[in-house]
Amino acid sequence: MQSVQSITVKTFINVFRRSLFVHKTESNTVRVGFERVSNILKFPRFVKKTDVSYAGMEASWFIPDGYGKTKTILYLHGGGYVVGSHNTHRALIGRIARASGCRALAVNYRKAPEFPYPAAVEDAVAAYKQMLADGYENIVIMGDSAGGGLTLALIQMIRKHKLPRAAGAVLLSPWTDLTLSGDSIHSKKDADPLIQPHLLEIFSKRYYGDANPTDPLISPLFADLKGFPPTLIQVGTNEILLDDSTRLAQKMHKAGVDVTLDVYENMMHVWQFFGGLMPEANSAIETIGNFVKNIKVTTKSDRLDTLAVY
Repeated sequence: MQSVQSITVKTFINVFRRSLFVHKTESNTVRVGFERVSNILKFPRFVKKTDVSYAGMEASWFIPDGYGKTKTILYLHGGGYVVGSHNTHRALIGRIARASGCRALAVNYRKAPEFPYPAAVEDAVAAYKQMLADGYENIVIMGDSAGGGLTLALIQMIRKHKLPRAAGAVLLSPWTDLTLSGDSIHSKKDADPLIQPHLLEIFSKRYYGDANPTDPLISPLFADLKGFPPTLIQVGTNEILLDDSTRLAQKMHKAGVDVTLDVYENMMHVWQFFGGLMPEANSAIETIGNFVKNIKVTTKSDRLDTLAVY
């Protein structure tokens, strides 16, 4: 059964979506609206946020009290590759950092339509390479929605460039198929209060532009997933991207990836965003924290040895 808080948040989101997304899809208008909504979310206690420039991008470090130094998170925010930033997701990232007990870096990668594909992928690669150069090891890459898809694109690029493998991956309601071929795109459109098919169509075309949406770096569902690190996927039964997660988990399992798929009943797209307001979000974030804590710590030589499985 859904919590009262969950029902209240969904009602608010429905009002917000109708007033902003239905009739206004200009990138800057939606960006401003998203920033305003994010301001209602309280930043968690016992976490320090420090704004920096990293790999040529605006970025923020989220450092929880008593953090461990063996693992570090690279967080790639969602927003359809068009909206969102390291600031819109600050409350969520702060809560994940606190639950995981480790530092988290979030970068403000370039957005479409001003900077279509492959700009976001290039920025993610630059951030990862800079973290390696700065001595960070056992990096856990995670992201929500489009950031989840970008996480999977980054892992492909890590493999391509023969970089030390990420320690793990966490995907929150990932957008993995920009061809929009999943049945849930339409079967769940009345259940998902946050995103609708027409918005995904607009944002996807702004992102991939003249490129082929079946490109695995654009739609990681079509990628070769062999050698991917241990992965946690969280998705709700009420979201239109449900099939993006379930199909990805099936492909990962067939590819021999250590994958965990957690499906949350009656949850909407990226409900974790509302940590502190919804008990279901708090529970999901706690699960993420435990997943990160349980990831095996490896040495640099161990991670380079894994290149053999690529």
